Amino acid sequence: MATIYRGTLVSVFVGLLISCRPANLKDYDKPYVDFDSLINNQIAQLAPVTNSIQKISSLDAAGDTATFKIDSTLLSNEWDVFRQLDVINKPIFKENYKVEERADEKSNLTIRSYTFIGNTTLKSPVPFVRFYYQTKFSNLKRIESEYEEQDALYYTNRKLNLFFNQTSKSNLIHYYTIEGSQKMIFSKAINLSIKGTFVF
Repeated sequence: MATIYRGTLVSVFVGLLISCRPANLKDYDKPYVDFDSLINNQIAQLAPVTNSIQKISSLDAAGDTATFKIDSTLLSNEWDVFRQLDVINKPIFKENYKVEERADEKSNLTIRSYTFIGNTTLKSPVPFVRFYYQTKFSNLKRIESEYEEQDALYYTNRKLNLFFNQTSKSNLIHYYTIEGSQKMIFSKAINLSIKGTFVF
């Protein structure tokens, strides 16, 4: 029964997180950051150096902790939510993100931020993306963002974080968090969270 429940909970998470994925994310130049390639490269590099992931999940009052064997397909599906950040590269948003760099007051890292500066007629589902890095941009330590969608039938919000660490001479994702809520018309909001940590 516990195994069935666990599988159902994880399936619900994945379904909620990847629903309403923007189409054609690869069909244009990417002036900011190629999130699709970033995620694909991370999955390819992680597979040879780790074989399991511990996930702490909650869906409203229901929670679960489990360790899974790495499955590239399942991981790719779950990380689809991070690929959605690629929408900032769409031609319609060209020159509508303000790019700034500043020192992080809480660490020795530098923050490169992309902040949406559109007008009342132009909305973006990604209000900001922040990259925390050390010394050079390729040495990423964290990516932080949000993704929001709303129409007449539903509202969804997700807070997204990827945390990197130096492993075997590669800068790999060490753990990630996804937190958010989704509300359909005439129903109460569903709150969800996932923390996945790779076991090296």
